[in-house]
Amino acid sequence: MSTPRPRPTPTPPTPKSLRGISDPARRVRPVDWSASGRRPGTEKNPAGAPAGPSSGGEQGAGRGGDTAREQSPSAQLPRRRARSVELPRPVPSAPPGAVHTLSAEDPRPVPRPLRITDGDIRAVGVQGLPSEQIVQTVADPEDAWTADAGASDHFLRAELVVQVRRADNAVIGLFSTRYALSVRPAEYEPALDIAEEASGPSTRGGQGTRHPTTRRELLRRMEDAGFVVSPGSTHGRVTHPEHPGLVLPFASTPSDRRFTRHAVAQIRRVFGIDLRH
Repeated sequence: MSTPRPRPTPTPPTPKSLRGISDPARRVRPVDWSASGRRPGTEKNPAGAPAGPSSGGEQGAGRGGDTAREQSPSAQLPRRRARSVELPRPVPSAPPGAVHTLSAEDPRPVPRPLRITDGDIRAVGVQGLPSEQIVQTVADPEDAWTADAGASDHFLRAELVVQVRRADNAVIGLFSTRYALSVRPAEYEPALDIAEEASGPSTRGGQGTRHPTTRRELLRRMEDAGFVVSPGSTHGRVTHPEHPGLVLPFASTPSDRRFTRHAVAQIRRVFGIDLRH
């Protein structure tokens, strides 16, 4: 059996052999998408005169460049005016129930009162908890961390962990401490002082102070905001007529020097009322 001979490789043409040969691409006519099927120069303008180079009296045949330009395929394309672009409309006002808005002049406060609705709560390992225990866990936690990329916070106190959604300050989860710590990621963002870190300057007295610096000033601001403080032997009870069901313990004889700052953060988390000035 004979082996087939390999075909010889064609020799590429030299510039000398291509001299005098025009490029085939030059003979390709561009596509005219506005073509109507009539020959150029036979269409009539609105006045009834035939359109084309012969209709313009002032454009004589002597101008060879203009005549060639008018006979080119691009000259037959319709001339369209530039379309005006409509500017974006102003942002409409937010609905009354919106939590976040894009307007910096929105006078509504961001804090919201703590909302406890049984239908929104997912419970794991706990049941039959009173509302006061849930409120106290959120108000005075022993540990706290952020979850869901900042969408919610977990507050731990004793054997209970409460998950609160940041958007509307609603309780969405009740878990036993053992379960919550077992599913907590290895790397998490602590949020124990999240309300205090966003509070502003320090608690020193004088101009620029935003927190009350004494217990008397704190009670005065609470009274101005409509709070009712019921005294007790060791802890009083703080309530607000506009937020029934929310009860906050209040130390009768506080010993911590940061008591006023801590109380402002508790009231802000539970009642959604900011006592900072």
